[in-house]
Amino acid sequence: MTTNIASSDVRRQAGWLPRTQDQLEAWLEGHRDRVRSRGDDLELHPVLVELRELLNSTPILRMHVNEMIAQVPKTRKYSQRHVESVDELLQLVNEVLGMAPEFGDQTVTLPLTAILDWTMATSAGFAAYRDDRLNQMIRRILTVWSEFLSSPQSLYVLNDSPRGWKCGAARRAIGIEQYHHDPNDEHWGFRSWNDFFTRRFKQDARPVDAPDDDSVIVSACESTPYAIARHCNSGMPFGSRASPTH
Repeated sequence: MTTNIASSDVRRQAGWLPRTQDQLEAWLEGHRDRVRSRGDDLELHPVLVELRELLNSTPILRMHVNEMIAQVPKTRKYSQRHVESVDELLQLVNEVLGMAPEFGDQTVTLPLTAILDWTMATSAGFAAYRDDRLNQMIRRILTVWSEFLSSPQSLYVLNDSPRGWKCGAARRAIGIEQYHHDPNDEHWGFRSWNDFFTRRFKQDARPVDAPDDDSVIVSACESTPYAIARHCNSGMPFGSRASPTH
């Protein structure tokens, strides 16, 4: 019998979001409080100003975005609403553009996904995210975030606090000794978060098992298996349930 891959929340299985709904909502509440503490004069990044102008000039898209915030998601068990308006949504996303992922089971590795999680589970959200104009803007927002993660400013998470990537638990989790790094440097010699994230293995740190045996499958990257399926066939779509083979 095949595991039903589609029934799993891949983002939580892979560690991109906290494993429990309470942890996700606690992060959202804290994130919203940080943004609100900055007051009403918060200056938006130009890419979000452009998104706001797009929504203001496109009535149908603006309607979908307003409705995806107002609707209650059917497949998410939220205890409260964490976004009240389009303006607040833009402010929450704006804060993310200067954040790098922290270490820990309860942290949010993909903050933009966490903010939009409510809206992605609504019918209006389904319509909004099918609009190429909105998708192009999200792509540009992610590009801006990536530019921050490639900058020296993103190195602030490489510290020895409980949420920092240099604490004892993080060192053990990532096996830092297997990678090229400078233990005497404040940031291990990395130039940015992205430089740290794509760190390079030391020679022979991860030898390939049975390289001449095609029956042995080797993970192509540092990743977390979230499901195992058996009795599959070559034509089975990802995430579906296959019939037992005979």
